[in-house]
Amino acid sequence: MAEGDRLPWQPPTEPVPESSIGGPEAGPAPLSLAPEPSRPAFPPWTIWDVAVIPGAAVLSILVCSAIAIGIAHSLPAYHGMSLGALTQEPRIIIVSQIASYPLVIALMVSIVRRRSGEKFLTAIQWNWPGRSSEWFCLGGVLLAFTVEGLAHFLPIPKSLPMDKFFTDVTSAYLMAFFGIAVAPVLEELFFRGMLYPTLRRALGVGIGLILTAAAFAAIHGAQLAYAWAPILSIFIVGLVLTVIRQRTGSVAASVLTHSGYNFTLFAMLWIGSEHFHHLDKLN
Repeated sequence: MAEGDRLPWQPPTEPVPESSIGGPEAGPAPLSLAPEPSRPAFPPWTIWDVAVIPGAAVLSILVCSAIAIGIAHSLPAYHGMSLGALTQEPRIIIVSQIASYPLVIALMVSIVRRRSGEKFLTAIQWNWPGRSSEWFCLGGVLLAFTVEGLAHFLPIPKSLPMDKFFTDVTSAYLMAFFGIAVAPVLEELFFRGMLYPTLRRALGVGIGLILTAAAFAAIHGAQLAYAWAPILSIFIVGLVLTVIRQRTGSVAASVLTHSGYNFTLFAMLWIGSEHFHHLDKLN
């Protein structure tokens, strides 16, 4: 049999191109079809991580309050006041909370960074809204007027425990600063940044929205004497803030809306009390 002849049962052979055997004109190697690594679930922290934070916040406030009371007790302005009276002093309470909030935020940063391996603001989806920032602030203003309008049809008590923070000009301004610049940041980082994503992952968007708003209303319960009408108003605010977080994917957007809402309330109090100099008119 001559070289190159084939037997009847042998399939015909085709010439192999030079490029496939590593010749000078060899083409690129075939692409790998290995699957891309899947992204980790969001959020990477657990409900137990979230549950630690309220307890840490209470402990932080107690420690800062004890320090503030100890300092105030040594000041001439508070001589003669009992320890019990100092614990009810509005300026001491507000300053203690302002001092405690950075400690709570530091704990949140530690938990999120350890669980995610990312920067804190990236991991919680801070996502600054850019040119839309002012619209979210204005949205907070509109939300305040809407909720206040609805409150006129509800049995809001004439006096509430939070009224004690508006007994003098200094306390009122401190409370305004706390409510506009401090509280919205911590509350949004916790409720919309950490709690809501955890509930959404476990229970779905709808239940996550409702439970987050309910928890937001619950922490304000003591300030509102647990009266159902003002708590309902806060629940509506919390629901709107959580919807904004869901629709925009931005915690910063809910912070701006929250600050705009609180700013409007304090502005109305400021105007109604003639720059906090006639706080008796608020009654």
